[in-house]
Amino acid sequence: MSRRILFFICCFSMPAAAEAGTHWSFRPRTQPPVPAFADAADRAWLRTSIDAFVLQRLRANGLRPAPEADRATLIRRLSFDLTGLPPTPEEVAAFVGDASGVAYERVLERLLASPHYGERWAQHWLDVVRFAESDGFEYDRYRPGMWRYRDYVIRAFNEDRPYDRFVTEQLAGDEIDPDSPEMQIAAGFHRLGPVRRNAGNQDVAFSRNEVLTEETDAIGMVFLGLTVGCARCHDHRFDDFPQDDYYRLQAFLAATQEHNIILADKATQADWKARTDKLNAEIKLLTEKLADATDEARPSLQAKLKHAQVQLPPPLPAICSVRNVEAERTAIHVLKRGLPERKGKQVGPGFPSALFADSDPNLPAKEGAQPRTALARWLTDTANPLAARVYVNRVWQGHFGTGLVETPNDLGHNGGMPSHPALLDHLATEFIKNGMRLKPLHRLIVLSSTYRQTSRSPDAATARVKDPANRLLWQFPRRRLSAEELRDAMLSAAGKLNLKAGDESVMIPVEQDLVDLL
Repeated sequence: MSRRILFFICCFSMPAAAEAGTHWSFRPRTQPPVPAFADAADRAWLRTSIDAFVLQRLRANGLRPAPEADRATLIRRLSFDLTGLPPTPEEVAAFVGDASGVAYERVLERLLASPHYGERWAQHWLDVVRFAESDGFEYDRYRPGMWRYRDYVIRAFNEDRPYDRFVTEQLAGDEIDPDSPEMQIAAGFHRLGPVRRNAGNQDVAFSRNEVLTEETDAIGMVFLGLTVGCARCHDHRFDDFPQDDYYRLQAFLAATQEHNIILADKATQADWKARTDKLNAEIKLLTEKLADATDEARPSLQAKLKHAQVQLPPPLPAICSVRNVEAERTAIHVLKRGLPERKGKQVGPGFPSALFADSDPNLPAKEGAQPRTALARWLTDTANPLAARVYVNRVWQGHFGTGLVETPNDLGHNGGMPSHPALLDHLATEFIKNGMRLKPLHRLIVLSSTYRQTSRSPDAATARVKDPANRLLWQFPRRRLSAEELRDAMLSAAGKLNLKAGDESVMIPVEQDLVDLL
């Protein structure tokens, strides 16, 4: 079923949107007090503020936490959560045999300082931002140097780069410092979505609209945790997100265009182009001959074609980025049913009115020269009710398998309700107090008694009746190892794990038989 047909179906099948500003995630964050307990046994269980919020919900439901897991389990849990790798037998033995009162804290700090920490938590981020090194769809063209963005994300996590800076670099690195390779690489965030490059499609406006839609939807999902794409065709049927706001958000990207920065001198580029053009002309000629070739001539032509294809020089080293091109700025209109041929009123950049209801939805003219920088500033403003909630919820999911809100990409009306609303706001507030750095948040979570519970509660039979999904965390939730973790664990056990990281990926060529099907 085509996307256009789906647009029309959703237009007529959804209920009316809820009243503006009533949903919990759109309201300003609270600063809930940390619960206190009179019972000495309860107080003894508290290690971090997280435990107080969790225990309060457990007690209110007649439940109690599970005992602490054994040390071999804890170091395995910590190692996989923070680095994606299993602990070595020597590390397990050292931890189990460490009688000091800070053994657990030592393991935690060692893992946070490991270069593999950045690799593991970068993987979570790369999954959210739909990282890929090719365009997808029919041609699946290779994106030159996209691996540099992957390495940038790993560096950012290992350096514990503040989240507000991390977001700003990705949304507007090219605006902030166009001469910085690091900032240009970070802005490659805008190049991560699938791009349809149909050679036969001459509808430039449609193709441009698809690119802008992909980028807008991603910003809403990644940073706001909202399905803003539902407002492409009409006012959002569940959340207070009008269609006008969708296109105001899209207008921040109106001048953003793809930009590949070649990391080679002009002589090298000229030589590469000459060789590539010559071989491409030869390949085109051989392909045309093959179409009319006899059975006797076909094998020889196919061999020549394959030889020419093999001789094509690899792409020059490059940074896959974006830049603002005012001459190619797209006029952003509110599109009826989301169709580029049905233009409504023209709009400029503006912030969603449901989130900043008392502010002018239009971007001040003085910020127009750097629109994506202004967008990043708004997204990371501490007054924004969503950004910190969305991110700490993703971090919680990385440790417990499920977020406090179990729909991390949708904190709107159609998403899940938080299992511990006060705890979510507490974590968001603490995250901001610590300069939006991730490692203090990790410490707060993994040092807690909640995180250290065994996954085999002696009260499981009773607890499952009251809370079958374990949303109240009466035991530590079990989770399966991911495919990457399982593979690395097996290679580690066999002594064959290659720990080399960074640099260009190994790109497996597409089988020629598959190419011929296009």
